[in-house]
Amino acid sequence: MFFRKMIFVGSALLMSGGLAMSADLPEMGYVEPMEPVPLPPSGFYASLHAGYVMLGDVEGEAGTDSAESHVDDGYRVGGAFGYDFNSMIGIEAELSYFENDIDSLSTAGTTFQASGDVGVLTLMGNVIIGHQFDRWRPYVGVGAGAAHADFDFDIIGIDSIDDSNWGFAAQAFAGLDFSVTDTVSLGARYRYAHIGSIDYTSDGGLDISGDAFGAHSIEAALKVKFGG
Repeated sequence: MFFRKMIFVGSALLMSGGLAMSADLPEMGYVEPMEPVPLPPSGFYASLHAGYVMLGDVEGEAGTDSAESHVDDGYRVGGAFGYDFNSMIGIEAELSYFENDIDSLSTAGTTFQASGDVGVLTLMGNVIIGHQFDRWRPYVGVGAGAAHADFDFDIIGIDSIDDSNWGFAAQAFAGLDFSVTDTVSLGARYRYAHIGSIDYTSDGGLDISGDAFGAHSIEAALKVKFGG
């Protein structure tokens, strides 16, 4: 009987102490939940990009001899109009232009100084896949279409070239966008563009067959969405 009384008294003391501690605790006010970061809406959009392009040497055949144009780094600008089905997938039509100076041409074991440039206009259809993480959206994309290459340079003391032609083009790119608002984003990306073989003719009548070449570029981009 003594032990039962002790257990009863101890339980009563613990309960009273717990109630006293609860009374001393400050009242927790209502904490308003954080507003979710707005995601870019689905719908149409327009974008602009500009950047630095590294073309490398452009090889081919001049008549019966191999030829190689030595090309400096250049610039790239362009824009696109597209549609995002959601934050994960979209399609777009893109028009872009890049230009690089040509400083020499090697053929038949001899290097000749050159002055001029090569400009390439591309028209691509792209598919883009990404994922939204709060305001950040990493993405990758691929595209294919056509390229119009314009070669305009003088091979000093030998010949000159002012000709252009169409060829196949394809590209792959990866980038990261940051949503400034629910409709405007800024970003950066890397792009590799493949330009197919293109034939052209020098002013002196020499047939030149240009091999396929690649262009690497690093770009800044602005995207504006118009909603659904």
